[in-house]
Amino acid sequence: MQNRETGTTECDGLCADAALCAMDASVHDAGMTTVFDRYESQQPQCKQGIQGTCCVLCANGPCRITAKSPAGVCGASPDLIVARNLLQKAAIGTAGNTYHAENAARALLAAAGDDCAFTVRDVSRLESLAEALGIDAGQPVAVLAREVAGLFIHELNKPDTEELALVEALAPAGRVAVWRELGIMPGGVNSEIRTALVKCMTSVNNDPVDLLLTAMKLSIANAYAGLHAINRLQDIILGGAVIGGSSTNLGVLDPATVNIVAHGHQPLLASLVAELAASEEFGQMAGAAGAAGIKVYGSMCEGQELLQRGGAFAGQLGNWLHQEFALGTGAIDLVMMDYNCSIPSLPEYAERFATRLVTTDQAVRMSGVERLEHTPQTAADTAREILERAVAAFAERGEVTVPQESRDSVAGFSTESVVAALGGSVQPLVDAIASGSIRGIAAVVGCTTASPSARGCNIIKIAERLIASDILVVTGGCTSSTLQNAGFTGPDASALAGPGLRAVCDSLGVPPVLSFGSCTDIGRIADVAAAIAGTLSVDTSELPVAVSAPEWLEQKAVADAFFSVAYGLFTHLSPVPPVTGSELVTRVLTQDVEGLTGGKVAVEDDPENAAALIIAHIEDKRRRLGLS
Repeated sequence: MQNRETGTTECDGLCADAALCAMDASVHDAGMTTVFDRYESQQPQCKQGIQGTCCVLCANGPCRITAKSPAGVCGASPDLIVARNLLQKAAIGTAGNTYHAENAARALLAAAGDDCAFTVRDVSRLESLAEALGIDAGQPVAVLAREVAGLFIHELNKPDTEELALVEALAPAGRVAVWRELGIMPGGVNSEIRTALVKCMTSVNNDPVDLLLTAMKLSIANAYAGLHAINRLQDIILGGAVIGGSSTNLGVLDPATVNIVAHGHQPLLASLVAELAASEEFGQMAGAAGAAGIKVYGSMCEGQELLQRGGAFAGQLGNWLHQEFALGTGAIDLVMMDYNCSIPSLPEYAERFATRLVTTDQAVRMSGVERLEHTPQTAADTAREILERAVAAFAERGEVTVPQESRDSVAGFSTESVVAALGGSVQPLVDAIASGSIRGIAAVVGCTTASPSARGCNIIKIAERLIASDILVVTGGCTSSTLQNAGFTGPDASALAGPGLRAVCDSLGVPPVLSFGSCTDIGRIADVAAAIAGTLSVDTSELPVAVSAPEWLEQKAVADAFFSVAYGLFTHLSPVPPVTGSELVTRVLTQDVEGLTGGKVAVEDDPENAAALIIAHIEDKRRRLGLS
């Protein structure tokens, strides 16, 4: 609930977000169950599942490791079962991000032609990327777009026997050398995913260490052919992040307007919908239906992407925990969903609260939900269909209950916008770190979980402790919404920081928590670390930098965590990953890997203890660099 003295949100109710607390009674009165109810009904959860020691690969199983049964029917050890399960998660996560990346590449390829609604809005970014990839940047824009998009598509689909050129072109040279020495430089991504899944088959690869190294290899492909590709290609099409203000949380919903929610991770179609919604044509259509206009809101990471760029965008509603409660307001006329994190309960909520659902990506299917799939060439027509359906749905609305909670937030941070705010160089940030005004940087990123001990509380408590200790926090993904809705990214949030960080924030006019956008924007955060390391002439593993995923949730987070370790960073995870059933896997991830990459995993569920570990790590790195 909100603390009137600090303006932040405390973790003393249903969850950390007051809007969800306010909506809980309303949706229960409507006869609905929520994600929190279903979490409670699942308790107690399977011990073997929590430890990662359950195997369901073949018909001899399920096999569960217990004191009575220390190996699977085939003889699989707990080390093997845990490592194999973990690799499967990393492979799915890598597939998800690179699927998104290929969609963005095909949109850029189409933008090079004449029959596509998408265009190249940022030519300078296209030219810069082409130059980094060894493509002649002096060519016409259409030619450049085709060649850059074609290179990314080729990199995704070439054999894994051919090294991924994107890593060589975009990663710090010091990291490339480490990865080559370890033999984990990836090749073509789709081929790498296939090979990894083959290794996960019954009785194919029985070496837990090799399986962990394979996950590390996949994570590097995930970062450069997935995260970095998504960031760079979408920036070329939509334009880069622009620092500016917006509003967040469910209280931004306007009952007087036709309300569309863009939900998922891929913002290209949503950007067209938002532009058309602001047109005179659709304004008149909404007026004829009795509405005061049309507004497009964001949900999940798709909203974060729209928030980063400003424009015709009405605000960000929240993260994946907000989905049911947002529909429960009755104020949403249509939700357009692409991949991923559209939970299976949404059709029940849509039927109860008169909301239309449409899916817009071929990977997304929900029984009884209309599919409006599109290509880059047909995206404009699909955007019009979405708007027309939303206007028609406005007349079907029932009772509306919108909570009051909303926040002013500052967003639009990226490597480029931060450098621009600093006067064209990261040197002022390096100077602030060197002087001790900023002790270090922590990326607090990822998801949120439904556990009563979490639900955003871990995220808030860790961020609060870090900024009070003069550690700058950067965030992305569902974590961004948690911190936005709790007041940490607002224009006056510097009051929550320690004296050194507060002074820096006040001088630059930025909050102590910088929202870099979506979960895929973790690639941008890695770029900031690389820029600082380059300025200091050190490796990324030597920086006073740490990563925390206080409430990681799903497979993409596993792939991202492996990359963080491969990048040489201290990586805090909570909840405890499903690895504790294997002493070997636990030891490798929390100890041994540090001697290989410079990074390691720290597991800690208590947020105060987790923050203390991060602070101690940052202070140790400062000492090693000779900083006070």
